[in-house]
Amino acid sequence: MKLQLFVLCLFGMSSYFVSSQIITSDGGTINVNNGGVLHLNGGMLLSNSSVLTNNGNISVTKNSALVESGNFILNSNTTVSGSGVYNIEQDWINDATFNADNSEVELFGNTEQLITSNNGTNTTFNRLTLSGNGTGVNRRKTLVNVDAAIAVSGELNLNNREFNTNTRILHIQNPSVSSVSFDNTYNNEGFVSSLPNGFMIREMNLSGSYLFPVGSSDGTRRFRPIIVESGGNQHQTYAARMNNFSPDSQGFPLTQKEESISEANSKFYHSVRSLTANSNANLLLFFDPNKDSEWESIAHWSTSEIEWKDIESDGINSFSNYKYSLKSNWSFPIDNDEYVLINSSYRLDIPNVLTPNGDNVNDEFYVVSNGLTEYHIQILNRWGNPIFESDDVNEPWTGHDLNQNECTDGVYFYIIKAKYKDKEIQEHGHITLIKK
Repeated sequence: MKLQLFVLCLFGMSSYFVSSQIITSDGGTINVNNGGVLHLNGGMLLSNSSVLTNNGNISVTKNSALVESGNFILNSNTTVSGSGVYNIEQDWINDATFNADNSEVELFGNTEQLITSNNGTNTTFNRLTLSGNGTGVNRRKTLVNVDAAIAVSGELNLNNREFNTNTRILHIQNPSVSSVSFDNTYNNEGFVSSLPNGFMIREMNLSGSYLFPVGSSDGTRRFRPIIVESGGNQHQTYAARMNNFSPDSQGFPLTQKEESISEANSKFYHSVRSLTANSNANLLLFFDPNKDSEWESIAHWSTSEIEWKDIESDGINSFSNYKYSLKSNWSFPIDNDEYVLINSSYRLDIPNVLTPNGDNVNDEFYVVSNGLTEYHIQILNRWGNPIFESDDVNEPWTGHDLNQNECTDGVYFYIIKAKYKDKEIQEHGHITLIKK
């Protein structure tokens, strides 16, 4: 059935049902009132300044032999508004004006669904729900040539589907911590995927943990979320994606790393950006230890030094089947957005001379280290008597004995016992003390 230049009104406190193959409105006015149901087995095309007000339920399915059935199409100055429900089985094509009001759009198809436009019109949804039973690429609801947003009072419910932004933006304007939800069943989670230049963006104005359920189904399917923990009630904006490939392919070679990094994750990495000036927050990067190996810390790509730099995270914690590396009060440098999970090698630099003469050169004997979990140093005189001991790698020896008397010039000996991961480390050698 094809209807043109018409007015269709569905009233009633109880449900009133109208069924059709396809509706084409060429300048018509359609009102679906509260309790009304408009069911279309082929699709809906609104054009030539048509006006649709939906406060009921519009259902568009693919139960039709029509080409490209199941689409909901707005074009040619059409205006759609109201607080009803839109159940769409195939593509959302918006070339006109969609006022989300308090509506809900559910994309429930079992094949890949597109959110797109022929003229670059971006859609802001109120409540957007993803559902369906498709697998692989057919789990996706995909942005094509447009951005999308969730309104300031809206919600995104991913369920166990994939929202694929491609190289575009999904902007969650609602600053509520709970404005994004998903099925967290292990290995069946819902997530947001993006290609380079694409991002999931979240607005924040509360002190809390803002989850970015990012992942990818390109190649090996991975759900590897991040959390940004806002430090206060000030407004902040962050963007994130998971890159499901090695940083090498994007010009961030893993071989270019500072000396303290022993290895870096080549399976995936994250891009995280603060879009708010001068904002610090806690950063949590998740990984699956059963599939990704174990990791100790996070590195950030430094554009100025052209290498990965260990940001020295505060430790590894477990959450359900995942672990995460936590970096507290991170400043999110603007020179680059790239972060990779790393393991560190230990560093132990031991000088062999002490000249405490006040010239600021070798005035103190101290060990430079990195990655140690335990540390103990003992300094002995020539008769084997201890004159200095410490468990603090940052505590220097100043050339005094245990009673704070100045030691004489000569050769002294050190014994260092330390631990890196499960490896026991023992170093010994001599120090020459010269006062003048």
